[in-house]
Amino acid sequence: MTEPCPSCGLLDRVQHVPAAYHGGRSFFRGRGPAVAVPAGDGVVVTNSQVSGVSVTAVARALDPYPPPRRGGGLLVAAILLALVGSSFLPLPFWASDDPPPGGAAAEALGIALFALPSACVYAAAGVLAWLYARRVRAHRRQQRGVPAAQQVWEQGWFCHRCGGVYFADGGRLLTPAHFRHLVARAGGYDR
Repeated sequence: MTEPCPSCGLLDRVQHVPAAYHGGRSFFRGRGPAVAVPAGDGVVVTNSQVSGVSVTAVARALDPYPPPRRGGGLLVAAILLALVGSSFLPLPFWASDDPPPGGAAAEALGIALFALPSACVYAAAGVLAWLYARRVRAHRRQQRGVPAAQQVWEQGWFCHRCGGVYFADGGRLLTPAHFRHLVARAGGYDR
């Protein structure tokens, strides 16, 4: 059992944080509305399937896991930029087929100017690839910290009457945001 809430001094609306979190998440599956679809000479009536997760504000406030960050867009952008940069690669070779007047210096300048768009696009693709690699490393670091964060998270108690979280051995009520910050700091993914 735990100590009563440090704010209201009562125990009747106190719940262990994992129980409050999991109690605020519900999974649902069902059928959507009937839709009539014309098919040839007749009509076909179909029902769509609906499924999802419903999360209460309390469960969202007590979520121990770091917010997910997607990196796929960076990778797709880097690949697209590399493809665009590849389309610029033949430009210097096309420019060297017909040498400009002015000698070798003018030809070198022309090749450099025609190669510049490709180099810029490849540099941008490299920056995006570097950002993607950074995001992957940060995600791995967050995942390594989840067990430590979960240990701190599992020690918390939530008072539904006061809307705060406290530790049985600590003496003060914390806001859910401050509690999540403590959990994130224990996991090493606080920002």
